[in-house]
Amino acid sequence: MKPQLIDQFPGISCAWADAAGKETTECRGFSDKESHAPVNEKTMFPACSISKFITAICIMKLQEQELIDIDTPANRFLRQWKLLTADGAESDAAIRLILCHTAGIVDGEDSFYGLRMSDPEISLLDILEGRTSYNRRPVRAEKPWGTAFEYSDAGYCVLQLLMEDVTQKAFDESVREILFDPLGLSSTFFATPGNIARFENRMATGYDDNGMPVPGRFPRVPDLAASGLWSTPKELLSIADEYLKALRGESSFLRAESAREMAKPAKNFPWTGLGIFNSGENILSSSGWGENGQCMMKMNCRTREISVVMTNRNPGVDQAESGIEGLVDSKFAVR
Repeated sequence: MKPQLIDQFPGISCAWADAAGKETTECRGFSDKESHAPVNEKTMFPACSISKFITAICIMKLQEQELIDIDTPANRFLRQWKLLTADGAESDAAIRLILCHTAGIVDGEDSFYGLRMSDPEISLLDILEGRTSYNRRPVRAEKPWGTAFEYSDAGYCVLQLLMEDVTQKAFDESVREILFDPLGLSSTFFATPGNIARFENRMATGYDDNGMPVPGRFPRVPDLAASGLWSTPKELLSIADEYLKALRGESSFLRAESAREMAKPAKNFPWTGLGIFNSGENILSSSGWGENGQCMMKMNCRTREISVVMTNRNPGVDQAESGIEGLVDSKFAVR
């Protein structure tokens, strides 16, 4: 691990799988600088937008169960709230388009950060209607679907509500039943207040771009489907490995056609799939960057290598500049 990365991030945790499936982990630094608590394999880090990859898998599982159809308008399955266009009509944007950020939904400026653990809880419907400082822009399909790529946390808020409406269960509970329990994951969860209370002693303290602790140790993130996931590199690697098995038709959890739909490049926007991105020939990736950490996961579909790096600081620059992507890439034996 490069020294400058150790100096920049209070804590770093990594997991790699080589072409033969051999897994390696490495942990450095502190999960909490103030108490000098070291990072270990059980330390949980914010996965931030890697949440979207998890959400997409769950959406595909609901399609496998014939509860939804991703090529049907999302509004067909939304009960408590409807996605509207800029002129107030109901949008006919399909679930697929929301998954790949081409449904015309545009995030508000300065939205989806700044909420603290000490702040009152806000509801998903309040977020969707732009009624709080967390998101002041009502979620609408403002552009014609399929005409623009707009990376959107708001779109995944729509998917979070859709999952709740379809399953009639809280989002975190549905994901646990659909994905976490079947894969035997015990260190991966979405950050509801109840789950935070359960896992808080293993969650890494977050540090902002000035290196200062985030008030309350980590922010409150009510948009769970977009950015509320916490995990360990080892468990994210397990999910990625199951996904690669599905691509090859070797998974008993996820069908090959579901995995392949996720990896398929979106029309006119070849870099994006469903909850995941195409980052080069045979390379799929998912990244996260929030107030309290930065992370990245890459999968080589040809060699079956997987690399995951998680940290507990916002470096103020993207993964390419912070060195996280370089560290992820350095663990791929085959270029």
